[in-house]
Amino acid sequence: MVFNKNKKAAVLLLVSFDQVLGKHCKEELSPFCELDTVSSMDGLEQYSSLPSAIIYLMDYTSATHLHNVEYIRNQYSNSLLFVVTTAVSIPLLHQSLHLGVDDLFLFPFSEQDKHSLVCTLKNKTEINCFTEKLESQQNLPCAEVSRENPISSLLNIIERDFAKGPSLQDLSHDIHLSPSRLCHMFKDLCGLTYSHYLLCRKLEESERLLTDSESSVTTISYQMGFSNPSHFCRSFKEHFNITPNSYAQGNRELKQSPTYIRYQRLRSELIPNMGSVMQGNFNTLEGRESVG
Repeated sequence: MVFNKNKKAAVLLLVSFDQVLGKHCKEELSPFCELDTVSSMDGLEQYSSLPSAIIYLMDYTSATHLHNVEYIRNQYSNSLLFVVTTAVSIPLLHQSLHLGVDDLFLFPFSEQDKHSLVCTLKNKTEINCFTEKLESQQNLPCAEVSRENPISSLLNIIERDFAKGPSLQDLSHDIHLSPSRLCHMFKDLCGLTYSHYLLCRKLEESERLLTDSESSVTTISYQMGFSNPSHFCRSFKEHFNITPNSYAQGNRELKQSPTYIRYQRLRSELIPNMGSVMQGNFNTLEGRESVG
C-alpha cells in the first residue's frame, strides 16, 4: 500500500469501474460532500492517503465485486465502507452483513438514502458535508416500517416462508389483523402489494439459486412454490427481461421491471430499519451453506 495508514484524509473516495455510473454518482453526491474518485482497485491502492470513507459502486452482483468488497473491508478497516449498487441481491446482502459494511444503498439514490449517507459522513468523519442542501422532507413510505409495526412481523414471516407462498388469510391470525387490513397497510407502508412483494422475493431467491446452485430451472421453479416451470419462466422474464435458462448460462444483461426496481429499493431501505429481518435472512443463508 502506498498510503500512510496514519494519515486519514477527510474525503469520501468513490471506487467505480464504470465511468458512466461513476460520473452520475459523483454528480449526485459532490454538492453535499468532499468527494474524490478512482476507477480501479489499483487506483485505490495507489491513493496517496487513507480515505475517511469509501463508496464501492457496482452494477450487478458478481464474484469480482464481492471479492473487492471483502478486500476493501479488510484492508481499510479504519474507513467507513458503503456499497452502492444498481441491484440488491441475496449474495450481496449476505456479504455486506458478514463483513460489517456500514450501509448498502440502491442507485440512483433516493432523497432519504442520500440524506442518510451524508448525515453519517458528517457525524462519523471529518469530511466537509453540506446537509442543509438536502431536502428535509423524506416521503418514502417504507421509512415508517419499524420493528414494532405489524408489517415488520409480516416481513419476518415472509423471509422465513416465502417459498411456501403464504396468503394474507393464512397470516392474519399470527399478525392479529384482518386480511383486508393487512393488505391495505402493506400497500400503504411499502408501496407494493403483498402479492407483488412475495413474487419478487421468490424471483430474487431464484436468481441466487440460478447463480450459486446446479439445480435445474424446473427444480428451482417448484422449490420456489411456482405452480409449474412455465409460470416461473414467464414471471422471471416479465421482471428481468431474460429467461431463467439464459441467466443460468451466464447472461447478466438484466432489465428489471418498475415493480422489481421498487421492490429492490424497499429491500435496501429496510436494512437499517429491519435488522431482525436481515439478520434472520443472513442466518438462513449460513444454515444453507453449512448444510450444503
